Amino acid sequence: MKIQKYVDSFISFENKKIVLVGGTSGIGLELLKHLVSLKAQIILFAIEKELSEKLKEQYNLLDVFYYDQSSFESIEKAIDELLDKHNDFTTIILNAGVLGLSHILDSGYPATIGINYIGNRYFIDYISPKLKNNVRFVIAGSFAAGLFFKKNLVLKSEHISTFDQYNISKAYLEAYFYHLATTRPYPNLEYVLAEPGLTNTTITHNFNKVVRFLGYYFLKWFFHSPKKASLGLLLGISDKAKNGDFISPRGLFKLSGYPQIRKTPKGRRRTYLFK
Repeated sequence: MKIQKYVDSFISFENKKIVLVGGTSGIGLELLKHLVSLKAQIILFAIEKELSEKLKEQYNLLDVFYYDQSSFESIEKAIDELLDKHNDFTTIILNAGVLGLSHILDSGYPATIGINYIGNRYFIDYISPKLKNNVRFVIAGSFAAGLFFKKNLVLKSEHISTFDQYNISKAYLEAYFYHLATTRPYPNLEYVLAEPGLTNTTITHNFNKVVRFLGYYFLKWFFHSPKKASLGLLLGISDKAKNGDFISPRGLFKLSGYPQIRKTPKGRRRTYLFK
């Protein structure tokens, strides 16, 4: 099946307002292009101001908001501005994330954990009670969430390796998704999680040139493209998905291929992580 044929199988998103958090590169940018082809009205959240302005003009985006997901103050400010201007969007896609950052944020968390988990969770917690309409959160997960680690972990520790930080942040984020989807603290909100599998995205840009080069071509040769990897998020936005759905590639080891909806694996239901 051709990717565009798969995209065209969805009903048009015309007049559907969608908030895309993290859409200037990689999977997020490919998703943005799919949404444009389906005539969605896109509200972009991004940290790169100049690039976002170019995308706004190129794809006729509805609006752009600039924010830093490592800063609670920045998240609050951007959300307040969003709600002042737009209160009729139907979907929020949480796709922003990093890999390879090891410094400590002002909040006390290692950067990768602070951005991938704490930042996303703060975004959800801050905006949720303010939403009056029916809204769906589509959360970008990772197969790395299935990797296990000790239960009694101190997230603000300075002694967590860079790679462990990524796995930990995704495990906590997916556990939080499962908690929200099953408890429904706000009945008007829905939660869907989509794991994109493995692909050659720009998320590795914080590593040295050798690692970036080897990682890019290894992922490019053996796994699917960001264009295909973004289809899971697209499926999560559509009417084909519902609250609590877990989406992953249907290929070998769930690492590449067209997306499928299935039950949340037991390894992602670690609600004890944040209790």
